[in-house]
Amino acid sequence: MRSSLALLAACACLLAGCGGPAPLPAAPSPAPAASSSVPATSPEAGATADGGPATADAGLVGRLRRGGYVLYIRHTATEATQDDPNPDLSDPSTQRNLSAEGRAQAREIGQAVRRLRIPIGEVLASPYRRTRETAELAFGKARESRDLINEIHPGTDDDALAAALRRLLSGRPAQGVNTVLVSHGFNLSRATGLSSAEGETFVFAPGGGTEPVARIGVDDWRSLKE
Repeated sequence: MRSSLALLAACACLLAGCGGPAPLPAAPSPAPAASSSVPATSPEAGATADGGPATADAGLVGRLRRGGYVLYIRHTATEATQDDPNPDLSDPSTQRNLSAEGRAQAREIGQAVRRLRIPIGEVLASPYRRTRETAELAFGKARESRDLINEIHPGTDDDALAAALRRLLSGRPAQGVNTVLVSHGFNLSRATGLSSAEGETFVFAPGGGTEPVARIGVDDWRSLKE
């Protein structure tokens, strides 16, 4: 009797569809995470996406025409020689001097500056022949500054030179013009941590610290547009 009742109950359960708990609906797939890309620093703020200074752009010329910037130029290309261990600053034969290519580069920088109508005020240069000649060929003038002397010159104080250069880079030019500093790669590296090629120009804004707003390769001047 009990077995008959059990059989009937099992049949009733099958007819009612009670074959155990129904499977839960599958959990919805999680939505893909939103992208969190960090926008690249604007070249207008003085940096490229990789954090380095911006290269020259069309807007740069307009800003330079209004004046108010400091242009640091490493002397242009030099001969394949070395300075004497104790060079005589009044005797170019004891120094590494500009090559023919370097003289041509300096003239080309000056021609580009005039073509672009970039106003230049004070031009300061290291007492070395190669820096003075770069300045004179490009801008027709140069005033020697011991604050820009090559830091490897015997008897110089590297830290004092770096501090002096940082002051010059943050100095405010006269109204409506740009100041030019022509010096050496070592000096810029010590003061700012930046490496430079011969003839390269770094544009600094007064009060902007040691981060340039742009850098202009010696061959980039040709492509700058008005």
